[in-house]
Amino acid sequence: MPLRRTLTLGVLLLASSAASAGPAQVHYALIVASNTGTEKSQAPLNYADDDGARYYELFAPRSREVVLLSVLDAETQALHPGLAAKTRPPTRPAMEAALTRLNARMAEDRVKGDVPVLTFVFVGHGKRGAAGEGAVSLLDGPLTRTDLYARVIAPSKASFLQLIVDACDSYFFVHSRGALPVGPAYAEAVKGLLSDRALARYPQVGVVLSTSSERESHEWSAIRSGVFSHLVRSALSGAGDVNGDGKVDYAELRAFVAAASQGIDDVRGQPDVFIQPPAQDRAFALTDLKDVSSLGYLLVPTGLSGRLWVEDARGIRLVELHKERERPLVVSLPVGKGYYLRSRGREATFSITRASEVVEAGGLPWHDVSVASRGAAQDAMRDKLFSVPFGPRFYQGYMASLGIPQPVDEAEADAALVP
Repeated sequence: MPLRRTLTLGVLLLASSAASAGPAQVHYALIVASNTGTEKSQAPLNYADDDGARYYELFAPRSREVVLLSVLDAETQALHPGLAAKTRPPTRPAMEAALTRLNARMAEDRVKGDVPVLTFVFVGHGKRGAAGEGAVSLLDGPLTRTDLYARVIAPSKASFLQLIVDACDSYFFVHSRGALPVGPAYAEAVKGLLSDRALARYPQVGVVLSTSSERESHEWSAIRSGVFSHLVRSALSGAGDVNGDGKVDYAELRAFVAAASQGIDDVRGQPDVFIQPPAQDRAFALTDLKDVSSLGYLLVPTGLSGRLWVEDARGIRLVELHKERERPLVVSLPVGKGYYLRSRGREATFSITRASEVVEAGGLPWHDVSVASRGAAQDAMRDKLFSVPFGPRFYQGYMASLGIPQPVDEAEADAALVP
């Protein structure tokens, strides 16, 4: 198909141009995922280890080195054969050893003139202590906000450090103590606390936090994942790319999460999200699909719209979105696997067999399928999550509502898709 060949060529040209445009970014990731809490009152989570494994699979093709600290349960090990052998328990000594090794590598990168980027992910339990300091749960005890700055942020050799935390009370794990209101005043209160707190001393750090209040991070059994982490991975796979430049920045991720969760009526199911780019470069991208030559791509063309998701042969839902009709969209997927592109009541099968291959969703044969109900709570999540279309129109309206108008350049977006 001409479109398929054109887009494939466009992706390759964009990748080669990105590789020659200034210092190279070198990516690393440290993922800490623990189902257990440090307090008796914290019931074990079900899918933090699953989220850790999926973050590993997301970042591995994009990174020079990825470290996963987790204890994978039997079901997770069955879904990810061989991964347990690469995994270490989520303890403080294991985390510090990983950081020491990664910092040594990143220091070498900087000497070479490269730009090392470290993504630090935590999925698990969080808790705000009596003194107001936040902490997250490692297997051998809490990792406090003080520890985060002393052990992770301050000594980091990364040119940019991205913190992704999916845990209750994660706001206080990064920021100093202080009471936060709920509702519309939340965003303004966060801005006020940030103005004179420790994070401002580290302009290379960007943060993606899931919750601010003392409630359990929401897990969804239908996809064996935390909802917030599912949204983040979907966006970083390309579903959050509004302007078609192959990148997903912090503003796009923030708008994507807002659109995906906007239809949830019960506020207990909505993640309280705080997302802030590094002050050093507010346009810095969390991911750049053009820098990855080992992935394949699914093109969702103009005219194909609605809620869609991609599952692999294991039944793992990798990417989910609700696409606006007027714009094409490209998502990245691992090579050498078979996939199902699904929407309500129908599906299409496809595979990606080689790097940089592009499959056009518009040319796939669809057939009807039936999906068994999983109960009232699961039906509510299934019906409400991703019920709002996401694209340039939502993005512009959402950013304008925050007082941050960022018009999307139509011509620039088209140029990114067609060489």
